Amino acid sequence: VLMIISPQNRPVFEAVIPANSLSERQLILSQLAIFAALDMVDEAMWNSKELFLKVVDRFNDQNVSAFVTPGNHRFMLLHDARQDDGLKTFLNKLYEIFIKIALNPFYDDEEPIRSKAFSDRVRHLAQEYL
Repeated sequence: VLMIISPQNRPVFEAVIPANSLSERQLILSQLAIFAALDMVDEAMWNSKELFLKVVDRFNDQNVSAFVTPGNHRFMLLHDARQDDGLKTFLNKLYEIFIKIALNPFYDDEEPIRSKAFSDRVRHLAQEYL
């Protein structure tokens, strides 16, 4: 599960990767695990100069990795993969397409991202790097 969290701790984007792979109960537990890890991300971002914070928390047998933008948006990914290189590349590429959305003068950083093109590109990146 991938979530983009705004600086005011509101989810602005969510994607289940691969699509439709979780039941409703599993999705709610995944969301809870990601939100529970926000405190860990807030601590870790002050102790690191990097945008990619690697694994910040664990939930059952899955890891929560984070990427913090200079604008304080947090990209949070709940995953079971062990490959840090593919994960880092995925989050960096996600940041590149997020910047294109954020630079739109009509974009409000508190509103959910509803662009189908953005969602499709995120899924394509996930297939390629995760």
